[in-house]
Amino acid sequence: MTPNQRMTNRFHLSCLATLIPYHQRPAALEAWLDIDPTLFFMGFDPPAPVVEAVLRLGGTRLRAALAHTVGNEGTQRALFDLDVLEVDAALLGNHRLGYATLCLLRVRDPIAAATSRSYHQGHHRRALFSSDAALAAAALLDLRGEHPPTARATAWETVRAAGGTARVRELAGLLPGRGGPTDADADVVAACAEADPEPFLDCAAERRLGTGALLRRLRAAHRPDSPPWKVQQVMRSILEEPYRIDWRLVAAARLGHRLPRTAAEVLRSRPECPPEVAVVLRTGRPAVPGRPLPPPAREAEVRQPPRRPDSHWVPPWQPPGDTGPFGDTAASARQALRTMTVVYDAHRDPDAPHLGHLSAVLERGQLSAAEAVPLMRPASLLTSWVGQHSGWADVSRAAWSGRAALHVETAALLACWSNGGVPAEWWAALLPRLWHFPGTLPDLLAEVSGSRSDGREESGPEDFDEPER
Repeated sequence: MTPNQRMTNRFHLSCLATLIPYHQRPAALEAWLDIDPTLFFMGFDPPAPVVEAVLRLGGTRLRAALAHTVGNEGTQRALFDLDVLEVDAALLGNHRLGYATLCLLRVRDPIAAATSRSYHQGHHRRALFSSDAALAAAALLDLRGEHPPTARATAWETVRAAGGTARVRELAGLLPGRGGPTDADADVVAACAEADPEPFLDCAAERRLGTGALLRRLRAAHRPDSPPWKVQQVMRSILEEPYRIDWRLVAAARLGHRLPRTAAEVLRSRPECPPEVAVVLRTGRPAVPGRPLPPPAREAEVRQPPRRPDSHWVPPWQPPGDTGPFGDTAASARQALRTMTVVYDAHRDPDAPHLGHLSAVLERGQLSAAEAVPLMRPASLLTSWVGQHSGWADVSRAAWSGRAALHVETAALLACWSNGGVPAEWWAALLPRLWHFPGTLPDLLAEVSGSRSDGREESGPEDFDEPER
């Protein structure tokens, strides 16, 4: 199978899993996982009933498979709360792992987080700038990525403020050797080797976070060949970093003509810039005694992210639509179901009965869902259509719709078939058959149970390749 075909097959299986009795879902998922180790990788999260069953009833292997691909932050946090080593390792290998869960994993096991296969540079940088000392310490053990020169220096200062020199020395001893005289880690390691490291740590922090470091970066960002707006944009991003600005030194640099005009304009627009320094930055000369100083710059209003209002919308009742090839009687509807294949919509085949026609038949009362389920073909269209409704919370259909009635009867049919438990090889036999089986759902279940009981087939499908890594 191609990767797209595998993902389509997993989608159909997830829809079917929502219709399986609750306590038997983990057994079915385990059987499918034996054949397809990346069962939950579909480009989106599995439906809520599948996730809930895995969290409450699944084994470690099933939970780890879910943790490796799930993107929902609530599910990631629930998996973290299990506190299982294999699940934590799978979460760290998840490329969709959220920042909040990653922070918790970093603090729980810093070494594992620093050597995990998955890496997000933005999340790492955010952790280095965090005010949480435990998180900053864990982020310092991860040596990957390229960050601003203030990132690791800020993390060292956060650790030092919370734990003192002893904590800095302890953490520096856990770092592998890193060369380079301009490296923040090398400065801290060298300072910790001194008998009294405090003044040396102060110098290391000033070298990275002081006003001199800021002025050097602003001068380096000034490019005469670049548009002024672009240069200002780069300088504003630099000023977002936690530099310790001494405005007297800034004014001295402007008076000594060692500060580009573009940098002076950006610094003058900062809300914390003192008025007398703003005059120096604007004119290049000291403020005249007795002349009123300009008012301080107004702080920019923080834009709040848009918040979608809570909706309690319920789809209004709509009259049943056209029954199409099913006709207007129960007899014509039964005959069409026995002789014709139902398609998803009219775009697939304009002359064939589609799911909208079937919903109209059920809502008009021509047939009951209990009569339609054993006759509808193909089986995958039935299970996937009603499985989506229960698993992905389709609010465009109300409880009185034909789709909801089909859901109840399809779930009841599967519950009767699996009454008392189903062998794992039966669940495994559904994996290659469901998508392309042309018959009805009862026919599919009968073939699976019959072929397994006779023992005429192997337990694994021949045409299902190993998933690509």
